[in-house]
Amino acid sequence: MRAAVGLMLSHGGGVVEPSMSRPDYEQSALHHSCLLVLLRGVGPSRARILQRAFEKVRRVSHIRVNDSSGNPRTIWIRFVHDHPVEHNDWGDFQTHRRLLGLVTIGKFENQTELNELCRQHESLKVRYGSTLYESRAIFFGPDETPLETIGEVLASPPAGGRRLQDEFTTPSNFKAQAFFYREQDSCADLESRIGDFASALFWVLESRRLERSREKADKLSLLQAPFEKRDFVGLDMESRNNRKRCVGRVMKNLADLSLQAGLVDDALSLYHNANETLRSVGDSLWVGATEEGLCAASAMLLYPQMREIETLHRNSSLQEAGTSPLKNTPEKWRASDATKKISASEATTNNVDGTQQSQQHQQQQQQRVTSNSSSCSSVSSLVTTATNSSASDTPTTSSSSTSTISAAPIPGHQRNGDLPGNILKAEEITNYYRKAIINYSKYRHAATIETEAALKASRICIEQNRPLDVAMFLQNILYINLSMSEAERVKRFEIITELYQQIGYQRKAAFFQRLAALKHVQQGSQAPDWNQSYRLMLGSFTGYLLCLDPLEVLENAAGWPALQINLVQSLITAARRLGHSALATRHMTFLLQTQWDNMSPTEQSEMAVQLQNLSAQCEGSPVPLVLENGTVIPPANLTDLPYCLDLQVKDLPAHLRPQRIKVAKADSGPFLFTPIHFNSVDRRDKKKDKNKIAFQWVQNDLSEVTVRLRNPLPFELAVTDMRLLSNGVVFESLPQTIVLQPHVPTYVALHGTPIEPGQLDLQGYSTHTLGVKSNCRLKHMRGRSFPPNYLVDVIPALPRISVKTSLPQTATFSNMNSADIVVTSASLTLYNGESSSCTITITNESTTLPLEHLEVSINSNVEHELQRKIFRVDEEALKAKLPVPPQGSLEIIVDVYAEADFVCPQPPASVHSSAAAGDYGAASLTHYSNVSTSGHASLPSRVSSPQHRRHEPQNSSFRSTFSGGQSSLAALSLQPGGARGAGGAGPSSLGSQYSQHIEAQVRLKYSGGEALTAGYCRQCAVSFNLELLPSAQITSWDVLPAEVPSQFYLVLDISNLTAQEMSLNYTDTKNILIEAEESCRVPIPVDRCSLEQVVAARAAEVAENLERELCFRTQLLSFNDALSKLCSNHIAERVKINWLLTGTDIRGIASLRGIVLSQSMVDLTAVSPLEWAISLQETPVQPHSEIVCTVGQSSLLSIQLANTSVQPLRNLVLSIKFYQDYLNGMENYNLETRVAISGPNRIAIPLLKKQEQKQHTCSVIFFTPGRFKASIECTSNPQKQSEAAQASLLSRSCPAETENRETGQSVMFSSSYDEQQAHVWKFIPPIEVTVVEQ
Repeated sequence: MRAAVGLMLSHGGGVVEPSMSRPDYEQSALHHSCLLVLLRGVGPSRARILQRAFEKVRRVSHIRVNDSSGNPRTIWIRFVHDHPVEHNDWGDFQTHRRLLGLVTIGKFENQTELNELCRQHESLKVRYGSTLYESRAIFFGPDETPLETIGEVLASPPAGGRRLQDEFTTPSNFKAQAFFYREQDSCADLESRIGDFASALFWVLESRRLERSREKADKLSLLQAPFEKRDFVGLDMESRNNRKRCVGRVMKNLADLSLQAGLVDDALSLYHNANETLRSVGDSLWVGATEEGLCAASAMLLYPQMREIETLHRNSSLQEAGTSPLKNTPEKWRASDATKKISASEATTNNVDGTQQSQQHQQQQQQRVTSNSSSCSSVSSLVTTATNSSASDTPTTSSSSTSTISAAPIPGHQRNGDLPGNILKAEEITNYYRKAIINYSKYRHAATIETEAALKASRICIEQNRPLDVAMFLQNILYINLSMSEAERVKRFEIITELYQQIGYQRKAAFFQRLAALKHVQQGSQAPDWNQSYRLMLGSFTGYLLCLDPLEVLENAAGWPALQINLVQSLITAARRLGHSALATRHMTFLLQTQWDNMSPTEQSEMAVQLQNLSAQCEGSPVPLVLENGTVIPPANLTDLPYCLDLQVKDLPAHLRPQRIKVAKADSGPFLFTPIHFNSVDRRDKKKDKNKIAFQWVQNDLSEVTVRLRNPLPFELAVTDMRLLSNGVVFESLPQTIVLQPHVPTYVALHGTPIEPGQLDLQGYSTHTLGVKSNCRLKHMRGRSFPPNYLVDVIPALPRISVKTSLPQTATFSNMNSADIVVTSASLTLYNGESSSCTITITNESTTLPLEHLEVSINSNVEHELQRKIFRVDEEALKAKLPVPPQGSLEIIVDVYAEADFVCPQPPASVHSSAAAGDYGAASLTHYSNVSTSGHASLPSRVSSPQHRRHEPQNSSFRSTFSGGQSSLAALSLQPGGARGAGGAGPSSLGSQYSQHIEAQVRLKYSGGEALTAGYCRQCAVSFNLELLPSAQITSWDVLPAEVPSQFYLVLDISNLTAQEMSLNYTDTKNILIEAEESCRVPIPVDRCSLEQVVAARAAEVAENLERELCFRTQLLSFNDALSKLCSNHIAERVKINWLLTGTDIRGIASLRGIVLSQSMVDLTAVSPLEWAISLQETPVQPHSEIVCTVGQSSLLSIQLANTSVQPLRNLVLSIKFYQDYLNGMENYNLETRVAISGPNRIAIPLLKKQEQKQHTCSVIFFTPGRFKASIECTSNPQKQSEAAQASLLSRSCPAETENRETGQSVMFSSSYDEQQAHVWKFIPPIEVTVVEQ
């Protein structure tokens, strides 16, 4: 932009030529119309006391006065705190540079201090006396005594009050007007007095303007810039060009005065005329001044909103509404029609022209509703359509003015949309400024004027939305050769930075701001200002796309990493030189956190070491730092140092985990439950709670979170005081310390205790590494799929218990399900049939919670029914011991019985019966064991070991013990053993021939306190390892008739499977000793199963079949199974074999549960349905009675049968057989030559009804003497069904009913079990007859 003009109109000589010491960087185009007033504080510095007075004075930014013609004018005032004296010398060149007024403010306590304040005020008047019009002094004196009125100064003081000026007097040489106030006075009239002072300045200025306007052209003096005085020495001032120069310069000076006096229209016309006149004579310096004046006057009308007011500066570090500079980076340019410079505070204008308060209130209301849109485009259109007027037209005397808040004109002075025709258009202002700067650039001494013009042009272009023009003007400033100090250079860079920021050129603004920061501390500086350097570098963060919050830097990931790293390192250096170790540590932490990925491994290691050295001086903490100027430095955290690879919230140990107490659900009827949720709300809730942990923690219980960390540095990294970060309920976190090896993933367990129930929000963890405390939150960990937090429900406290048993522990715990809840173990070894107990002691370890709920359950690897027989706990006794107080204990006794199947499994075997298998189910006729015999035995006998009984002769001796009675012997043969058939014990039974291992868990569910009310409990278990050893075993069995009809003999072969001698007690009075691994045979008398039991079993089976609607055939077979089961249970209930290992206290009971009986055994076990009445020789036969007959004599045998069952018996055959028993296992039935029976010995009885009797009589003749036995038995044969009956059977699902003709009652149509099975009912015992000779 600068013209390459080699010829300078002024040449330097040996004398220093006058020039302005420094530019006024705050000056704008609108300041051309302001009256310059110096506002200075004098005396001792009391900023807080005098600040109120300064604000009130500055508030008077303009006044409204009526001139001599009665026309209102708006006069603007500019207050400055410093003004170089040499700038007054340029007052002829530009009148707004001339200091016109002086206002001093001071505080005194006594007369001496008041005299000093007056002296300083007078010295300032002398210093600026050449241009000064008026001055005022504002003095604050001491307060009144407590009895007097404080803080109130009135023009006419109240009665009894004293004015401050009456107490203190000013020196005689003090000629200025002074205002006195008390220290605590509200200064209510101060603004009015300052308005009067401004009005006095205006009238002096107006008189000077009038004087200048009345000067005659031939008597005009040449106005000169300070450096021009020697240029016109010796020149002919009466030449035409010089006369025109004089006229043009005076006209330009008059335009400046008119602009300051509020006559903008007059000023425009004068500037145009002066510009034409001076251009004609080539007066470049003053031509530039007129061009700048035209721009200033036009800007006043086009951009009234540029009037500056004092603003209340907010704290720049506090971002509004939590936003970030990176998010709110200024746009490249602002919208053209909606952009205004809006004040950050509402300062009210003070119009001190005597108008009423209602008019001021109306002005304020209008200012609030005035639109803030720019008037640039609308003014431009008005200028384009307006008719051009000549410069000689009479300008209007009204001027456009603005308030200090908006662009609205002051009421009563609106232009009604008319603007002067000679006003510059918006686009012309930039061109005129460019021309003015070119003209200024021709003069070396006008460099300051040129700089200020470029700044004014930049501000105008900002209002015109022309960022490129702004950048051009600002760039030109750098090429202006100004002789200035380093402080002034820094100031220039700061102003350039501010203007670049206004147009959104943040990068350029940051460059100059950082350049200013470096100038403060450049080498060679005698007093480097590190504080200012730090402030400027911190302010340049926005331009480098950085902000003070490291989280937003990471989120945006914008900018140039190399520049950002360099800037932060310079900031760290500045903080260190300032002695702020905490700031240096914070910025180094910020650098590592934000630029870690942009540094090489070597740089990362070096920066980490630097941070460690810095933190040794001042430890870093995750709290905001507040600077002296109010800037807040947010905390920086080393989130990725160490690097978190994984984080898992751990559940409590299995035996401490809370569980819901199961409550039996009520029957919901026919409605089915479906796990499918069709409601979208359920899906939203599930998605919302995806970070919620599925399990719960317990109040006051130690909880764990596992973190997997990796050290990215090449050296060991010590991490201390590592804790969990939480929110929500109170959580006490325990510290953890660990040393991480380089690049090795390491697991770290972090523990803590929730102190209260509720929802716990786990947000991450805190670390202390490299001397910096950091809060590492999950939501700030980039590059990992962590949720922002984990939500854990904490339930009320549950009691804790310790468990121990009276049994020794096992070497290994249980392998069953839920083995993780096992807290202790117990082992026990028992022989089959032995009983024992285990005492479990439970101690309530809680200090405050009672144990109110305790539930004991047992799980094992056997069937539930068998488990109930092995383990038993008295739950009623347990409930009686609750609750258990804190630190109390209770004992649970678990009774253990070695339940086993003592009956050895046997294959099917034939028996000495006439029963045929037929085509009936195997459950009726198979899977039983039999001992074959030709007689009965009442004494036990020793037999060989079950393992070798088929190969060893039966020659071993035996021993029998009786408490009374006599014994008889019988030779018994043992059938070979085999595998258990289908009728044997299933999975729910344990064999007795091998050792068995049972694993069980005694599970304890317990609760108490508030958790019990909430429905929570804990569960632990005792692992129980039970080993069952074989004891006694029943290898074979048979059922034999006894001597009396009401009993039968159960003959058992019992083996001792232990390694010790066993004492066996098989009746109340009989014992037998069995050697180790030996066997013996014992007969046991047992009462028969009563007929009532059989009838009850029959009725129960029929009722069950009716309910199930089973077929007829199935009903019969089921009844036979039920009858067999009834007899088996009858034997198991009445026969208990007690055994004892001699020499020890080991004893037990061998049960016959599960013994299988054949049909013949069932007939002998149950009471016969036939009642016998037999007489021989008309003498009733009694059991064991002796009957004597004579050879050859006929004896009458009478047999009477009675059906005592509830159903009729069909197809009965009564047979009579005589035989001889040799008592050696041999029986002779071939007695045709010895016995003869007169009459049939086999009688068929087709039907024997209920309670019906049948009688048969025959004669018996014995041919030879001897001992004979008579076998009288009644058999039933299966009924052959016809095809029609079979079809009827197949077509019915339930038995039919028929009517009993005799009784008229309806009975179930079904054959008796006698018709479907082969039965044999004998008269027991057989009749023994002794035949003698006559």
